[in-house]
Amino acid sequence: MKSVSAVMCTYGRFSCVERAMNCFLQQTHQNKELIIFNTDVESPYFDNKCNLTPYGILIINCNRDSVTNKPYTNVGAIRRDALMFASGDYVVTWDDDDIFLPHFMEQGIDKMTQTGLPFFKPEQSFFYSGNNLRLVMNTLEASVIGDRQKVRDYGYLLETGKEGLGWYTKARDNKELDEHDKEYIPSYCFNWNDGQQMKAPHKQSGDIDNPKNFDNHKIQSLDKVHGRNLRIWDDDEISEMYKPYKEYLIKNQEKFNSELFKKYVKW
Repeated sequence: MKSVSAVMCTYGRFSCVERAMNCFLQQTHQNKELIIFNTDVESPYFDNKCNLTPYGILIINCNRDSVTNKPYTNVGAIRRDALMFASGDYVVTWDDDDIFLPHFMEQGIDKMTQTGLPFFKPEQSFFYSGNNLRLVMNTLEASVIGDRQKVRDYGYLLETGKEGLGWYTKARDNKELDEHDKEYIPSYCFNWNDGQQMKAPHKQSGDIDNPKNFDNHKIQSLDKVHGRNLRIWDDDEISEMYKPYKEYLIKNQEKFNSELFKKYVKW
């Protein structure tokens, strides 16, 4: 069974990380690992006392560029360094503020096995904002699963907001990535629906052309959680997180391939 490394880069955003971690734990694909690469080294809750190793989760605390040995100045360098800890056959950018449905990894690997391509990118993904859940055209590297070694060899642009254009552009130009795959069940969500206190995570993507936008990634969710470690959620919490997505899929079931729907929407 092919292995998948989910690589999450964060700046101590506890609530986001805990939710994204639980998305990882719900993946139906079993051969997986999660790398949490935290650049806010002062965060008291990101340490290996969480004892998440049995669940395939590794926490790395680092705020210095491995090349310059100076504090990070761009997200591309952060993603590059985080990727060094990944060991899977495939890798996916596990953004801390987005939602991954349980069949995300399984479906991606199945599609790559079917197409023979080293990357999978669905044409559309969910977008959740203002309590409005809809499907939108996918952009850039979001929701892409790809060959880890190729991502590493192609590399990231050493920029903030455009870092994924490095490996993504090369994979596309080499015809290793189909940007318009339509046969799949939606499994990824750009989640902008967390309310006023959680709008901060998106200031970076909304400020992509500002050369000074790097510090936007440091704006945390405002819960300021202290005094407890990352927690594995119970069934009720998981059901509540996935409720709007499952309701959407069931309501619009006729729009999707019935065999794929039966195979993947079993959670």
